[in-house]
Amino acid sequence: MALKSPFSVELRERRSAMEYRPLGRTGVKVSALCFGCWEIGGLWWGRVEARRATRLVRRAVDLGVTAFDTSDVYGNGRSEAILGFALRSMRERVVIITKAGYQVGADGAQQLYVDAQGFVDQRFDAPYLRWACELSLWRLRSDYVDVFLLHDPRPEVVEQDEPFEALQRLKEEGKARLVGISSSVKACRRAIERGVVDVVECAFNFLEQTAREEMFPLAVEKGVGILARSPFASGRLFQPQHAEGLQALAPHLPLAEAAIKFVLAHPEPSCCITGIMRMKELRQNVRAAQPPYLPLESPD
Repeated sequence: MALKSPFSVELRERRSAMEYRPLGRTGVKVSALCFGCWEIGGLWWGRVEARRATRLVRRAVDLGVTAFDTSDVYGNGRSEAILGFALRSMRERVVIITKAGYQVGADGAQQLYVDAQGFVDQRFDAPYLRWACELSLWRLRSDYVDVFLLHDPRPEVVEQDEPFEALQRLKEEGKARLVGISSSVKACRRAIERGVVDVVECAFNFLEQTAREEMFPLAVEKGVGILARSPFASGRLFQPQHAEGLQALAPHLPLAEAAIKFVLAHPEPSCCITGIMRMKELRQNVRAAQPPYLPLESPD
């Protein structure tokens, strides 16, 4: 009788420990940890060698991660291309989230835009969104994307019909299974109110909890899936003046692990998106995304 390797036993145990949550009432389930792919493909954080990034993505799948969040602007297409190669033999096992709206080419040159005009150029007209989606599918080596989001649309864009009609047509054609926006809590709430989204993505963490009161209840009522990003509050959570409160909730845990467990202690978010650049970070974040999570109220 063939013996099973200890590694394969350990791997199954790790997989079984990952929690999988419904993405609202869309019928899609995702791993509690979502692999944020800006860092492995983008230029803002420094270049990660492509083969190493591919190994990270595949190892994440081995550890039970099924959700991957990217954008056409991350690395100006490089992030999507890496995912396309990494996941091409396991496409049906994963949920790929991508976004469009920013000018591709801006990643790595953000400061030029900010210095010159204070913002990075965006487009959300229907022809552009269709073109952007087609290019994303080409880079992702897939004929569909699971979730296609408008990337940081301004409030006035959320009030327009054209972008959401374009998303709906992509959905009807099978190029996108689900559609929505990644933006501020206010913009996400308005999009839910308008009934034009299946999924929203916004910041939610120990320091930024506006979504819990202003958006979560409405999203749950409407069956809209919630993707929670920025669990570390863009690094502010690691500053001593901000870390104390979270550390008091979980004095026995590393701060990064406590931050992820805080997000996932809330049942409304389907997953917590974290950027990952190294195998050590991947292992730590996978561990953090496994129950038990943090108590949300102090015991009596």
